[in-house]
Amino acid sequence: MLNKIIENKSKIHTRDIKLATYPFSESSVIVHGILKDQRYIRVFDVTGDVLEPGIIHHMDVKMMIRSDPLMIEDVQAAMLHVPLSQCHTTLDNVEKLKGLEIKSGFTGIVRRLTGGKTGCTHLCNLIIAMAQEIVQGWLTQKRRNIAPVPKDIDSFAEKKFLIDSCRMWTENGPKMKSLEQAGILPGV
Repeated sequence: MLNKIIENKSKIHTRDIKLATYPFSESSVIVHGILKDQRYIRVFDVTGDVLEPGIIHHMDVKMMIRSDPLMIEDVQAAMLHVPLSQCHTTLDNVEKLKGLEIKSGFTGIVRRLTGGKTGCTHLCNLIIAMAQEIVQGWLTQKRRNIAPVPKDIDSFAEKKFLIDSCRMWTENGPKMKSLEQAGILPGV
């Protein structure tokens, strides 16, 4: 039903987030994120000012990610287009991400460091969106070459990122069953 409703409608706003991972070394990758917000209609600001259609936000973040433990080694960010020149003053928060480990609680820490009253919600949202690309890109880099199958669940290094991350990876999900069939998990 919703498909039919929007079929002949014109967009009024879009947010595009593009994420990519590039190899750097055997134990490091570079993750690149771009956020672009675009308004397609003229609107009136809360002050009554007219805002014309166009790009509202265009942000670019690059992170050097190293493994063991998975963490942000280096980061750089640019605000290529923002609604207010003062928005650029929030870029100083990005430096606080250096050394941050990618693990449970990452989203909350990123919000505290880069969002809220002293940060930028758009930059913060881009960095949070990059977390999944960090894990997926790192796993892809790690699995480029054949590696021995883990002998048991304790030697399955990726378990902290995968187990209970979605329905497929729950205790009774198909991925856990495949670990059991491969002999990584004891049969229940």
